[in-house]
Formats: sequence, C-alpha cells, structure tokens
Amino acid sequence: MASTNTEVEGINYYTIYETPHNGNPTAPCILLVHALMSNLNMYDATVSALHAAGYATLRFDHVGHHNTPPPAARTTSQRRMSVGEGSLVYHMDDITRHMHQLVKERTGGARLKGVVGCSIGGVLALRYAMMFPEEVECVVSIAAPGIAAPEDKKVLWSERIKVFEEDARSGGDRLCRETVARWFPGEDRETEAVRAEALTHVRTCSLEGYKLLADTIRNYDYRAEVGGIRNRCLIAGGTEDGAISLPALKELASQIQGAKYVELEKAGHLPPMQQPEKFNKLLLDMLGSA
Repeated sequence: MASTNTEVEGINYYTIYETPHNGNPTAPCILLVHALMSNLNMYDATVSALHAAGYATLRFDHVGHHNTPPPAARTTSQRRMSVGEGSLVYHMDDITRHMHQLVKERTGGARLKGVVGCSIGGVLALRYAMMFPEEVECVVSIAAPGIAAPEDKKVLWSERIKVFEEDARSGGDRLCRETVARWFPGEDRETEAVRAEALTHVRTCSLEGYKLLADTIRNYDYRAEVGGIRNRCLIAGGTEDGAISLPALKELASQIQGAKYVELEKAGHLPPMQQPEKFNKLLLDMLGSA
C-alpha cells in the first residue's frame, strides 16, 4: 500500500494508491470517492475485491476529513459566499478538478477505468464524466442526492452544522451517532457491526471539513449537462436509504444514454459497507475484465 499526501491548491490530500494482487504495474485504475463525513476506509471491502479482480485503486480523504487536514491558507481558486456557515467554499467542479489532479500525480497518467462514488461522491463521479469524458471509461454513482442540490435538504445541513458545533463545544458525538443511525437503518447484528465501524470513520471528520462539504453539497446544478454523458454509467441506490429519492435516481439514469439503474434491496446510504458482497458483484459486473 502506497499512502502519501499530495497537495492540490492548498489542500494536502491524503491518498492511497494500490496495485492489484497480481502485481501488474500497468493495471487499469479505479478512483473511489467517499461520502461526506466518512473517509476512504469505507471502501476497504471494495478495494479488496477490485485488487483480486486485477484492478489498481486510488482513494483519497476529502478536505478536512480523516487524514486530509482543512486547508492551511486561502488560494485564488477559493471563493467566499455571501451566505453560508463557512468562509471558504469549494464547488463540486473544484473538487472534481482536484480528483483529476490526484489521478495524474499518483498514477502517472490521466486515464481511469472507472470512478466510483457514494453520496456526494456519487455526484462527483458523474461530474468527472462530464468534465473529463475522454479520461474515464465507466462511472458508478451510488446514493447520489441528485443531479442538482435538493432544495428541501439545504436547511437540514444548517441544522446538522449547529449540532456539530455544539458537539465540538461539549465534547459530545450526537451528530456522529445520528448520522450513522441514518445511514444504516435496522437492528440486526450485522447492521450494528457496520454502524460501529462507520462510527470510527465519522469521528475522524473535522468540523471545518464538514462545513466545507456541506456548503459544496448545497450549491450545484448539473441538470443541463448530465444528458451529455456518454460513458458507461451505473446509478444505484438502497431501498432503505432515507437520504435519497429512488424515483429521482431512476429519472436521472433515464437522462444518461445507456445508463443502468439498480436498486439494492434493504441497503441504506452506504451499500459498499453494508452489503459488500452484493455491491462488489454489481461493481465488477459493470467494470468487466481488468
């Protein structure tokens, strides 16, 4: 495992690039993009399956999440919003450009076999195909909140930030626990084990990192561009995921030529963690042979 920090426009991104089990140094690479408040470890089971199938993988922690610290200084690409909890703002396009730069820095090239993203990562995966269509073959978007920022969710992010701020003052972890419970509904033993693992992930998210991505996820609209995607595409969501609209995801898939739409039965917001075997099969079927 080759982990290192790679600086892009003032953000010192923590990245992990790994080659497949067969050791092929030129193996096709899959970029994996994690959910807001989680970290790159949410894909541990996914990368294991990808490596066994002959793929290389690249993962990174979002700004202010886990091992990627909040930005040290303001750069020219960062803008101020007139309204918002944070003074810095990163648009989805900024993060997508950063992803592209990380790919070039860590793999030595720009070509990807696929981009896989969950939640905010699902939007970023789709945006990657819009911005760099010639440099990625396949896109897998899981549990995306929509192709435009949902209006009814914007107030929720402000409320969650207030809870996080209170947790920071008191030393509590209310938001962490509420988030994990929302991601993985259910009371069975397996779900409880996944929640316990996810709780260790969300506790590594900083308040500043949460604010930055909360602003990002409230400020995008790609409805006019999504129909131009010509890459192979899979749109997926869990039937128990209260954070998304399955009809909206189905409609999104219908706007992309040849896109496949799949509902994962009894899955919540992070299927790669909750249903790793089912998700890995779905992913590998989509990617095909390495």
